[in-house]
Amino acid sequence: MRPDVFQAHELFRVDTPALGAYGRRLLAEGDSWFTIGSLNLPRSSNILVNLDFSSRNAVVSCAYPGHTLQHMVDCLHDPYFDRLLRQPNFASYWEALLISGGGNDLIDAAQVPPKDVRGRPVPVDRRLLLSPGEVAANTGIQGLERYVSETGWARLAGYLQANFAELVLRRDQGPSRGRPLFVHTYATPVVRKSGTVGAPNGWLYPAMLTNAIPPEDWQGLATLLFERLRRLLLSLDQGSGGPNALSAVHVFDSAALPNLIPAAPESTGNSGDWINEIHLSLKGCRKLGRAMGAFVDSVLSSYP
Repeated sequence: MRPDVFQAHELFRVDTPALGAYGRRLLAEGDSWFTIGSLNLPRSSNILVNLDFSSRNAVVSCAYPGHTLQHMVDCLHDPYFDRLLRQPNFASYWEALLISGGGNDLIDAAQVPPKDVRGRPVPVDRRLLLSPGEVAANTGIQGLERYVSETGWARLAGYLQANFAELVLRRDQGPSRGRPLFVHTYATPVVRKSGTVGAPNGWLYPAMLTNAIPPEDWQGLATLLFERLRRLLLSLDQGSGGPNALSAVHVFDSAALPNLIPAAPESTGNSGDWINEIHLSLKGCRKLGRAMGAFVDSVLSSYP
């Protein structure tokens, strides 16, 4: 059963939705995978409206295209999420939180060029990809890792871990203390010239061109980066047993779904289960939504 999804601003109107009529109320925040009706994507091409639950649930969404984790924890960028989560006189009890985070952050980092708009070098720890000269000098590293700024990756990884920890802290400062916080990994996109309004050539494709990555290494490098992100997100799961594990955080591994069909590398539009380079199509969202909804149901059944 798909949820009824409400935008956060609807809760601040006179005729607010009757959320008490639902079995569960979930608060969602995140990047473009959770965004409804953004840019030129169909309304139904996002994960939230395609979640498939065993009961009738309401989802209140604060998600917006381009949101990164910094936006999510910064109430100046998001006027609703922090209020609804923990601020007195605004916050409500939520049976769970749904967070889509890390994907936009990775892609943003990959798009940082070796030089800024004024031609000044960008410090290597503020980039995810190395310049051709830096790659050539990186003789001690073989394989696709030679393209990666390890100091840049370390900075990104630390940033992601810190911001997820901050989300957990803020959850526990409000009425939803200790409730499950769900995160998902990201299926690896195919690098191709397929974008949307504001990014007509896609996101990873121009990043590969800007950093002069050889075309034969584009997909392998994208796979390497998204696998690193996947491992980082999985380490946050409370059952991971690692030092990054966070209380009541549960990670759905969408990157492991076997039935998502990759796009054709030469395609420029809807292909496989993808509507553009980094966003799933309606068909892809429905596949992921069914699996993630079942995961959320299973985990919630273990909570009082």
